[in-house]
Amino acid sequence: MLCLCYLVLSTSIITLAHIIRIYRWALFIDVYEKPDTGRLLRSFAIGNGLNMILPLKLGDLVRACISGRKMKNGKTLGLSTVIIERYLDILAVGLVFTSLRLIRPPEAELRDTISFYMAFAAGLFIISMVFLALKGVAKRGAKLVASVFNPNIEFRILKFFWSLIQNFKDIAKRISKARLILYTVLMWALYILSYFFFAKSLSVRGTDFSWEDIFTLLFAKSSIKRPGGYDFMSTYKDASALYIAYMAVQLAIVLLISFAGPGQKAPDESADRNKINLLPHTNQEERLRFLELYFSDRHKDYIRNYLRINQDILIIRDYSAGSNATTMLCMNSSGQFFRKYALGKDGEKLYEQVLWLDRFASLLPLPEVIRRQKAEDFCYYDMPFRSNAEGLFSYAHSMPQEKTWSILEGVFTALERSLYRTDSRKSDRDTAGRHIDQKVRANIEKIMGAKYLRPLMKYDEILINGKAYKNLPRYMRMLEKEHLLDVFAGDEYSAIHGDLTVENIICVRNSEGSDGFYIIDPNTGNIHDSPNLDYAKILQSIGGGYEFLMMTQNVEVTGNRINFIDTKSQVYTGLYKRLDDYMRASFSQEKWRSIHFHHIIHWLRLMPYKIEKNGIRSALFYAGLLKVLDDVSQKFGEDA
Repeated sequence: MLCLCYLVLSTSIITLAHIIRIYRWALFIDVYEKPDTGRLLRSFAIGNGLNMILPLKLGDLVRACISGRKMKNGKTLGLSTVIIERYLDILAVGLVFTSLRLIRPPEAELRDTISFYMAFAAGLFIISMVFLALKGVAKRGAKLVASVFNPNIEFRILKFFWSLIQNFKDIAKRISKARLILYTVLMWALYILSYFFFAKSLSVRGTDFSWEDIFTLLFAKSSIKRPGGYDFMSTYKDASALYIAYMAVQLAIVLLISFAGPGQKAPDESADRNKINLLPHTNQEERLRFLELYFSDRHKDYIRNYLRINQDILIIRDYSAGSNATTMLCMNSSGQFFRKYALGKDGEKLYEQVLWLDRFASLLPLPEVIRRQKAEDFCYYDMPFRSNAEGLFSYAHSMPQEKTWSILEGVFTALERSLYRTDSRKSDRDTAGRHIDQKVRANIEKIMGAKYLRPLMKYDEILINGKAYKNLPRYMRMLEKEHLLDVFAGDEYSAIHGDLTVENIICVRNSEGSDGFYIIDPNTGNIHDSPNLDYAKILQSIGGGYEFLMMTQNVEVTGNRINFIDTKSQVYTGLYKRLDDYMRASFSQEKWRSIHFHHIIHWLRLMPYKIEKNGIRSALFYAGLLKVLDDVSQKFGEDA
């Protein structure tokens, strides 16, 4: 009877220790998502049960799979947190064995096990310190190993290592150290107390046991590669039935509790609010690109700031275009929204955009800024997602041309009646000169010296899809500073948008048919603040076909030939005719000419971005530049 009492007491205590273990495990998960304690209890009971019959602690893999199956971050998080659990256990067991050795000299047969765990725990600690010191080498090594496999396997390997690294970091940064230490100390104190009473139950039956004996047999060196309890049952066969009862009952109780606990409640979508994401992206290709960048151990400041900005959201799609700012469709527990961010000096420029949106919110249809943050090395702001809104490019290719033109006319009217009357003043030659120096001469030098474009400069003509166009060096007289100053002499200055492309005009569909619009992404970095720059931007899209070039992936450059599939649509052709007619009728010949020369400068300005980011595809945009130069030369009788 006394044996049974001790057995019940030891089983109750170790069950409580297991529950505290689950709460400690939940600490590691709670950083990223609300843990399902019922599922954690269930996976622990099943995994430990399998560890009793399988070698090499294979039950822990099953435990990780079951726990991670319904996690937002998947089985990767389940496995990485189980590994951290075992890491802490080894340190704790090593500490207990070290204490036992200090208290009293161990018997000869136990010295090997004690020395093993002491060395194992010390080794893990040293490895951790070495990894911290050489983490760059370790990250590059993981990337090298993963790159041997196909993209799917590479992603899984890198995601696992990423998860493991982040878990360790978050233990140091985000998890309550007091709770972690409390749970760990209390858990192991209860384990030892349970072993004490289990040893009492065995001693009542005539075998002299101490808790140290139980502890040593359960965590023997050989227990890592053999099923759990093998050494105990093989050494004390008479006590095997009692041991099996001790282990089976505790796991059965944990399993029963798992079905009765809070894990069975319906998930609360607001529970993950204020959690961070292991990876912000939802698209696997984007996730893999991010992981490859991280494990290459380059751009550390970018990675750090990127996570500071985006780790509390999910990124659905990247809408970034040609600038150094990134625009993404995102979501969190409150819904979907657009986020635009930039780092370093580009963050300062983006903050100017936020101030512009604040300043002109009462004058123009602009997006609402629902969140913003400006730090020393980054800036971001969020805009609402509207399900009935789409970019003018998509709108133009799905709606009648009359409705698209109506939107464009509405944009021009809104700008002329409000924005272009703000800060209006005459242009001056000095400011125009600085604009030409920075936006024309400097960019021509970059274009002519670019890796993929330099070989083209020796030709007088470039054949673009079989049609001959004069090459850039032949337009130098047309692009001389004095000539451009004369062209821009009649420009007037005011507040302007600065980047009025098709993709920055958002159409809002109305069920009643009276569709509206709003304008996004102003560019405040212009020197020559003339409304002519805005009209030239629209010309760049509709006349130059910029959006179609962005969608063209392949280009072939051979000698003086640039060949690609030219996909400019009939929709753009029709809109360009209407735009050209509108400008001829609305503006003076002087203004119309100025707009077209600003159109050239816009192409010169975008070329450095394309050269830096697009490699050989920069030839596509160079072809676009030559077409625009040819059009302006012929339209205005300019001498090329």
